[in-house]
Amino acid sequence: MGRKCYISPDDKNLCVKISTPRGQRSSQREISYLNRLHARDKSFDMIADFKGEVETNFGKGNLYELVRDYDGSISKNLEYYLSLNDKNITSKMVVLIENLRVYLKKEYILFSDLDMDNILVKKANESDYKLIIIDGIGDNNQIPLLEYIKPLGLKRCYKKWDVFKARIGKKFPDIVKSIKKFNDDV
Repeated sequence: MGRKCYISPDDKNLCVKISTPRGQRSSQREISYLNRLHARDKSFDMIADFKGEVETNFGKGNLYELVRDYDGSISKNLEYYLSLNDKNITSKMVVLIENLRVYLKKEYILFSDLDMDNILVKKANESDYKLIIIDGIGDNNQIPLLEYIKPLGLKRCYKKWDVFKARIGKKFPDIVKSIKKFNDDV
């Protein structure tokens, strides 16, 4: 997308995303979408929330919640956990991916670019994990029609989920077989 991310010097639980010139339009679309989700009282249980804007020595930055594990460390991404080749962890990740699918479908949250590196695995304790999307939320069209015409939005989600599954399948072909299609029943 064209953004750099830094830990906020004012709050260790926030990060500052600074867009490159080519990423500014996408960032603004994502923020507008997140604001509309707030207005519709949607759950942010599995999305890193936008917290406002801040001036930095690099220009304007956008504040987001920084996803941390129970021990205070910054959460690692989904690809890290899948790469461990640990059957127990892999089976947990498959369950978490299913939980994410159900959440996105139930809350009708559009996504444009799900990838293993923009989904973090937050550890609430040693055995309780949850996926948090940190980037790629919303639709990347200029006009937000898909938000208001649900059948079209869901159709786009089906396609984008298939792209996400294909990305996982490229690196982890055995795992992708266990991941449901977006349009499967909840």
